[in-house]
Amino acid sequence: MTLLGGWQLTHDQTCAVVNSRERRVLSLLALRGEHPRSGLARTLWPDSVESKAYGNLRAAVWRIQRLHWGLLAEGHGTLLLAPHIQVDVHELRAVSDRLREGSYAPARLLRMLSQDELLPAWDEDWVTEERALLHQLRLRALEDLAHRLLHRRDSDGALQAAMRAVTIDPLRESAHRALIEVHLADGNHAEAERVYRSFRKRLRDELGVCVSRQMVDLVQSMRRGGTPAPAHGLGPITPQSVPG
Repeated sequence: MTLLGGWQLTHDQTCAVVNSRERRVLSLLALRGEHPRSGLARTLWPDSVESKAYGNLRAAVWRIQRLHWGLLAEGHGTLLLAPHIQVDVHELRAVSDRLREGSYAPARLLRMLSQDELLPAWDEDWVTEERALLHQLRLRALEDLAHRLLHRRDSDGALQAAMRAVTIDPLRESAHRALIEVHLADGNHAEAERVYRSFRKRLRDELGVCVSRQMVDLVQSMRRGGTPAPAHGLGPITPQSVPG
């Protein structure tokens, strides 16, 4: 099941035809896991009276089980996605967890974190909430990846991760700090200064706010010719501390 960039269900490279109502049941279960039937009905049809919401859910579940048998599993008054169903969002969450554990393949992780938005054009409240959570997860993981790759002296990979974070959220200061740190580690002070000035102007013009003291200190340290503090508390880079 694909939820990033658009909804799709495939089996043996064949796309299944699934109606909108059933897509929403499957997507909510994919994103939030096992759910009481009552909670599903209220979340999916918040503006309907209880009896109609339950009726909609019963009809959707019946249709899924009739036309797409094996997608759903039933608990004690609950529904869940069958455990063998692969969901791209689950994979994204898993690779982000592996990053925190220090076990990851940088190229694959960067590819996963660079995928499209969750269920674009869906405007239900629960989708908006899940999209915001996933947005933050991707950005934090990209920034973390940039710092870890920089710590491993992989400047190219760190640059890709930091620039991807900046592209996803152009007003996110922590992403710009990560990008500045990558440029400084590469000795590109002019580029670091350019990124700082551009972001400071954009923040002032669009939000009417100033950059943080943390960013100012980072840039002032560069201007004084000092060495910025190590990112994310990873400690100084020594041959012994660089992962293999």
